[in-house]
Amino acid sequence: MKKIVPPLTEKEKAVLEFIEALLSERGISPSYQEIKDHFGFASFNSVQNYLKQLQNKGYIAIPPHQKRAIQILQSASTVQKQMQSVREQAPKGSAASARSGEELSIPLLGKVAAGRPLEAMSYDEFVDVPRSMLRNPDKSFALKVVGQSMIEDGILDGDVILIQKQTDASNGEIVVATVESESTVKRFFRKSQAEPSKQVELRPANSTMQSMWYRPDQVAIQGVVVGLIRKF
Repeated sequence: MKKIVPPLTEKEKAVLEFIEALLSERGISPSYQEIKDHFGFASFNSVQNYLKQLQNKGYIAIPPHQKRAIQILQSASTVQKQMQSVREQAPKGSAASARSGEELSIPLLGKVAAGRPLEAMSYDEFVDVPRSMLRNPDKSFALKVVGQSMIEDGILDGDVILIQKQTDASNGEIVVATVESESTVKRFFRKSQAEPSKQVELRPANSTMQSMWYRPDQVAIQGVVVGLIRKF
């Protein structure tokens, strides 16, 4: 039976297509610097993580200590053709048809506090999640929760929360917010008529804990929580 390669996220596909294009044009793969500059990544760590993910999924091979010797094992178009074939051959409504393209990989950007603000987000690894849990896959990322402040909303220590990246939120939404370079997950409330130091409330979902109050300029919303993954 022909091996089925895992599906790609849009960004993974774009990185692979860029590598393919330069290999075809120049006969040599792009450098890490060229990949970083082309996609506007903040660091080489981002480049390494995308390449690692492509390698883990079986699309490329990278010989040790040879950064400009990336080998293409599967074309970026392979998975699209493969999934189309699966959908065409599977009976309508069958499990194979329902599963095709179901999971996506999104970046796991470190830890976030469900308590006092913890550490700033830093690039770490990827996590596979059902596509149905994401509103906008290209603007989604995941964080691992540390702490107990959101337990009454069902967010427990060790859970992985799924975030849609955006810079604003409606009152009552659960957000990931950065305060003085530290990140926290809380319910967000904006009170425009309050005194400046208490216009933004980050409210825990734990009756033993108190809300945190800030000026609007002290709080940067990183995104809104749209889902949760828990391992037992």
